[in-house]
Amino acid sequence: MAAIGKQGIGVKVPFALDNVGKCLCPGCPVQAQSKCVSGLKTTLAAALKDKPLKREKVPGVYCSTGKATCSDLDPKKSCLCGGCSVFAQFALAKGQPAGYFCRDGAPK
Repeated sequence: MAAIGKQGIGVKVPFALDNVGKCLCPGCPVQAQSKCVSGLKTTLAAALKDKPLKREKVPGVYCSTGKATCSDLDPKKSCLCGGCSVFAQFALAKGQPAGYFCRDGAPK
């Protein structure tokens, strides 16, 4: 099932600076104890200046990029996707998966 956003059916969440800025992933309990994510956060400001953005340098927007590049996330923790404005804008609750994009991949 395609993600249904305000823009219409089948809209993929763009991996873009504005979505990175709205993303809740960096503060998500799922990645709170991740050493990999912690390292990415320290270099995030520099990574956001890259043209084009490189998904492996941004700890989030997994609804756009799919599974996380960091392997030390804890999916037993609560996911914040449902409270994210990107999640709402693109009606990601109507797609599959409906959360835990960091583990399960981008919505379809």
